[in-house]
Amino acid sequence: MRLSDVDPLIPIIHLKEELLKLPKGYSFYEEEVVDFLSRRRWPECDRRIDRTTFWRWRNDNEIEHQKIFSRLDLLKLCQICDHYRVDGTRNEYLEIMKKKKVPVLNR
Repeated sequence: MRLSDVDPLIPIIHLKEELLKLPKGYSFYEEEVVDFLSRRRWPECDRRIDRTTFWRWRNDNEIEHQKIFSRLDLLKLCQICDHYRVDGTRNEYLEIMKKKKVPVLNR
């Protein structure tokens, strides 16, 4: 599966379904993830998520990977991306994460 072939505005629930079809252990490279998240964050233009933002999103979701990301990592990053797309703040997101479980892939 190539993220460049996926509609960047696919609802998280549908993205999760697509990711579940992939083999366990399937991963994505950082460049592909950043491209997908950039298209998801700003669908109307060619803006790109900068490195500092990407690192912050990873840290906020306790993702330690440097260059390769799992299916679950991608869901977590899409979740924070969606939050910012609708003008959410970092403090709001961190508060939500304290109260809510993160998305889970059962396969």
